[in-house]
Amino acid sequence: MKRVAALVPNVLGVSPGQRVRIETWAEYLRAAGWEVDFYPFEDERLHEVLYHPAPPQVKVARLAACYKERLKLLKPGPPCDVLFIFREAALIGPAFIESRMRRPGVPIIYDFDDPVFLPYRSPMNGWFSLLKFPRKTHRLFRLSDHIIAINGLLADYAERFNPSVSIVPNCVDTDKYQPAPRADDGQVRLVWIGSHSTVQNLKAIAGALHGLNEKVPTTLRLIGPSDVVIDGIPTEVRRWSAETEVAELQACDIGLLPLIDHSWHPWKFFFKTVQYMAVGLPVVARRMGSNAEIIEDGVNGFLVETENEWRERLRLLIEDPALRKRMGAAARATIVERFSTQVQMPRVVSIFEKVLAACQKPDRKGGQPA
Repeated sequence: MKRVAALVPNVLGVSPGQRVRIETWAEYLRAAGWEVDFYPFEDERLHEVLYHPAPPQVKVARLAACYKERLKLLKPGPPCDVLFIFREAALIGPAFIESRMRRPGVPIIYDFDDPVFLPYRSPMNGWFSLLKFPRKTHRLFRLSDHIIAINGLLADYAERFNPSVSIVPNCVDTDKYQPAPRADDGQVRLVWIGSHSTVQNLKAIAGALHGLNEKVPTTLRLIGPSDVVIDGIPTEVRRWSAETEVAELQACDIGLLPLIDHSWHPWKFFFKTVQYMAVGLPVVARRMGSNAEIIEDGVNGFLVETENEWRERLRLLIEDPALRKRMGAAARATIVERFSTQVQMPRVVSIFEKVLAACQKPDRKGGQPA
């Protein structure tokens, strides 16, 4: 078995981007003869306080402890044929650790799913942004033998620093994420998946949602946050879990993806869009980021901007079940053809194989210039 040492920022099974990317890829890489060993920066003690209210000194102490532990990887380095970095090897500091982990004959693959080169102020840890060093991403681009970006915009940006870039979007197993018959209880269900840190996106369309149930019984299902109130439309809350997520989506009719103005959003790939469409839901989404690449307006969903457009498109779908069915089938077809693990995972395996083969060529002189 060829070995991959995966340096990841978060504990396993929790971070959405990490879970959908390298944690999912590991299953398919293993089937192709690659063993992935994970080296998270976080430990459980840091994770339990970092994204929740806790005294700053406690968070700093646990961050420092994890950084110290990470430094132990530098000598002699984890055993591997390929060193893989998702976003960053450490949640704080410059690219010191990544730079020191380069070894002759071991190529580096760098994967990023967000514009991590832009400053970001966390709503939970505003002070944390001072320790992030977002511009270290440029150093990581140059350091890597190959870069994997989640969409074309991020790939174009990375190519300014390194020409060896591939695009691998987030994808789903379409054997698992698929439409299913649902009981007709007389309700049309709108659905939104999110968290406390993203709920401001949903609140941005509260006015458009108000009163949508006046003509046809309509309910808003929230998967994630437990204490969100949207006035003017009946709401039901579901706790998110990986085990129930698909079933919760299958019981709905229309996916929602509102977005506020934020410096990161035009760069982002919105995985929720893929999840909604995979189970056969038409999506109403703001025309921003990857939504414009995935959604064909009026065919497999609607792209909107204004509050009036939100209200009109939602009313159209709520009142026309045949339209929902037709657009939902087109949405499903889009995901099967372009954003399924069945299509994308062979590409991931091929990237790892080609990067290792290029590194093993006798005339290879090393990685990209730093």
